Amino acid sequence: MGIRMFLLIAFMWVLIGCNAQNDSREHNDKLKSQSIVTIKEAAIKGQMKGMEVPLKSTYSKVVEVYGEPKEISNEECWTYSHDHPKTKANFYFNHDSCANGLNVLKPEAIVNKISVPVESLDIQMTAEDVKLALGKPNKEFWDEAYDGYYLIYELDQSQLVFLAKEKTDPINISRVQVITNKLKE
Repeated sequence: MGIRMFLLIAFMWVLIGCNAQNDSREHNDKLKSQSIVTIKEAAIKGQMKGMEVPLKSTYSKVVEVYGEPKEISNEECWTYSHDHPKTKANFYFNHDSCANGLNVLKPEAIVNKISVPVESLDIQMTAEDVKLALGKPNKEFWDEAYDGYYLIYELDQSQLVFLAKEKTDPINISRVQVITNKLKE
């Protein structure tokens, strides 16, 4: 009788532990989903979650809030500032560096894209997490030329982009971007 009772108690203990783990996992999944929805809600307003400077701000406002960047670079005719002392975000501007001087920004240049590493959002997420929280994206693809996997959600005034830089299973999102939708301005 003692061994049977011990086995029954051990079995129930394992069962309770498994249920607690499942409950904890479900709770964490709900929190992750809510965080992703919050990112989308901010993007609808032209903002990146946790950032003080929204899209359509000026370069001088970015510098005022986040400090002088260590560097201004260019990427396919997009000029962007990065390595600001108070943020890990990259701010892209309406300045066309292919037409004008490279890596030069005027104070009145307008932010049209904000890109942040996923760590700055205090969340780790996969492409599947994003799709579970937000539904099917408007566009989803691997871009070999730019070496990345993209989930793009079209919003009213902007796009919300989730980017993975590495082919992994599951696909781990590494950056999140909000971009002004120029076609609807």
